[in-house]
Amino acid sequence: MVEKVRFGIFPKLLIASLFLSLIPLGVIVYVAFVDMTGIGKFVLAEGQKSLESLGSQLIRNKAVSTAKQLEIYIKAHPDMTVADLQKDQTFQALAVQPVGKTGYTAVQDAQTAVNLFHKNPKIVGLDLHKLKKKFPNFWKIMERSLGGKDAWGYYDWKDPDGKVRKKFMYITTVRAKTADGVQMGLAATTYLDEFSQPMIQLENKVKGLIQEKLRVFYGIIAFTAAAVLLVSFMLARAITRPILYLARVADQISTGKLGTKIEISSRDEIGVLIASIKRMQRSLALAIKKLRDQQRAARRI
Repeated sequence: MVEKVRFGIFPKLLIASLFLSLIPLGVIVYVAFVDMTGIGKFVLAEGQKSLESLGSQLIRNKAVSTAKQLEIYIKAHPDMTVADLQKDQTFQALAVQPVGKTGYTAVQDAQTAVNLFHKNPKIVGLDLHKLKKKFPNFWKIMERSLGGKDAWGYYDWKDPDGKVRKKFMYITTVRAKTADGVQMGLAATTYLDEFSQPMIQLENKVKGLIQEKLRVFYGIIAFTAAAVLLVSFMLARAITRPILYLARVADQISTGKLGTKIEISSRDEIGVLIASIKRMQRSLALAIKKLRDQQRAARRI
């Protein structure tokens, strides 16, 4: 009687095949994911830095070009005071210009930091020293510009809805004084996320692409696992079925059924085992025949 096998070749082959195929594939997928994520983050970070740098340069150029326009206008109207210019719509349009989508230029006294021109009428006449506590980084930039110096930098600005966003401001000096001896400072500022918005959109696309590739990788793993299971199952059956069959044949031979036919053939190691069992059958048959012949001869004597 053939004994039952608790943990035979069949499950061992399945486990070994899955282990040897899925673990390397999983490692490859993990490394690919880490590489894609790392490269994506690096490219996005560098791209965002480049765009912010470009945005800062554009803001600077806007400040310098606007200050030059005011200088030309003041020199063309040497008899106009600050009060006169504040009433002049042409000068107002030159002093307050859009920067990007939401930014703007503004003009303040380069010595006292009192605002002279702003898109918000409530700010006109405001001493910007009063913003020192509320917007310290803004004031640091403004303070460095006092006395007719160029100054620039980043600062946080709180919107009316309470959201805090980063801005960049560049302040330069108008190289001409009004009739009442006031020298103006021209500030250009806007939100930096206006320039980084394309990178944010690209980041979302990259994340979507990575997720899509991961789904493909997961599909490959699932398909590979299914294929490995199928192939391992077929291979294990191809190996274990003839072994179990030969075990039953050997069991029958052991009970004396020496004429049991082996109805399978193979050219591999199983074939070697089949040939060995057949030789065993013949040897046993000859040994038993010889023994019986000896018994008959003994009875005749």
